[in-house]
Amino acid sequence: MARASSALLKRRLQIAEIVRQQGEVKVDELSELLQVSNVTIRQDLTYLEQQGYLKRSFGGAIYIAPESVFNQASTITQSYTQSVSDCRDIELVKVCLSYINDGDTLFLSHGNLIRKLIPFLHSKKSLILIMNDISNAQLAKEFTDAEVIVVGGVLLDGNILQDNKMINFVLNQFSVTHFITELSAINSDNQLIIENLEQVKTYQQIMKKAAHTIGILPQRIAHNDNNSIGILADIDMVVLSRPAVTEYHQQLLDTHFDQLISNKYCVTYQNILET
Repeated sequence: MARASSALLKRRLQIAEIVRQQGEVKVDELSELLQVSNVTIRQDLTYLEQQGYLKRSFGGAIYIAPESVFNQASTITQSYTQSVSDCRDIELVKVCLSYINDGDTLFLSHGNLIRKLIPFLHSKKSLILIMNDISNAQLAKEFTDAEVIVVGGVLLDGNILQDNKMINFVLNQFSVTHFITELSAINSDNQLIIENLEQVKTYQQIMKKAAHTIGILPQRIAHNDNNSIGILADIDMVVLSRPAVTEYHQQLLDTHFDQLISNKYCVTYQNILET
């Protein structure tokens, strides 16, 4: 598949943002606004729908597709909640983006937030992206000009490749500047917990090699304490969604993290012992 041009990447991101802001938009409106044909807009909408950024509607696209028409109040509540959640996710992603520089080498974990981060990486130049998620790798090839390296191995559920020997080989070939990983919890022993047990050994290896590690925690979910990839002291930055701040704020302060940046949707904490 040919790599998308920068103009194409920019336009698709613009469309995703317009739909997010307006909730619903017509093909004709997008065509006039972006000065491209209706056919081109429809192709863009089809692609963005496939990637989960919007839903197609008759003659346009909508940001949230109601799952049921039988309970309007429930649908409105669900749409509002999803909209707030997505705004929070985008803010988490943008915080991570601000710490990425041109020429960096990133190892990206699997996860929904990582997938939302990838299209925004088009603004960075000469990146090397290493990952073991086939779907995310395809998205990166479509949206960025980065060199994309997929670590091979056994194909697991969710298009994840697993081979710790191959991980070691790749990490010896490249100096990873940032490991960006999506967390599911930080337990009472300050252990960094991820959702997928099969990725624990892989991520432990990466944390030891990466110059910097950024953990993203959208909200605490049920977790298994065995799924630990390290401890808070091993990580440079933690980006928490607002729902997670109440639970973890004091724990982070007690573990030598300072609150760095705060906005409506998320709070960033920096390990002062790692600076």
